Amino acid sequence: MSHSNKIIEELAAGFVMGTLSLRERRSVILERLYNPKLDRRILELESALGAVVDASVSGADPQKIWARIERALTTELVVLADKGVESFQDGEWQPHSDGIQTKQLWSDETILIRCDPGGFEAEHQQPSDQDEHIIVIAGDLRLGGRSFTTGDYICVPADSEHQRMDSSGGCILFTQYKNVRS
Repeated sequence: MSHSNKIIEELAAGFVMGTLSLRERRSVILERLYNPKLDRRILELESALGAVVDASVSGADPQKIWARIERALTTELVVLADKGVESFQDGEWQPHSDGIQTKQLWSDETILIRCDPGGFEAEHQQPSDQDEHIIVIAGDLRLGGRSFTTGDYICVPADSEHQRMDSSGGCILFTQYKNVRS
């Protein structure tokens, strides 16, 4: 659901100041993925408050802080040494259609789809050799007159009509194309 500027300001301030409940915080974390206005405002507030936080810890022992950072980085390097890791924002997001971008994951058939609020993909024919499997990771999605939300699964069979897909508030979709035998 798309929020007004006032609601975005309240959510961002509550998130940065730590006044949101755990449930509200989780909701904002997900919404930041597909709501660029909310994400941008949170980043602005975090940046503005960074100087205040830096000043408040100026009395801390820099050697102890640095040692703690080094331990955390070493632990992360060991744990992730043999893993493929990429943050959500990293990688190459490609424009797909009006208000929709895609990002390839481990193969051409496996992608993330990011729909801006109001983004849509026009109706089209699904390729005759591929089923499309969609999981709504966060946000809202409308397909063929039905509304879907976080956790919902949709399969668009090969050679079927892929109805218009849109999102009023924005969403993130995990999509995998699976070849079918002819």
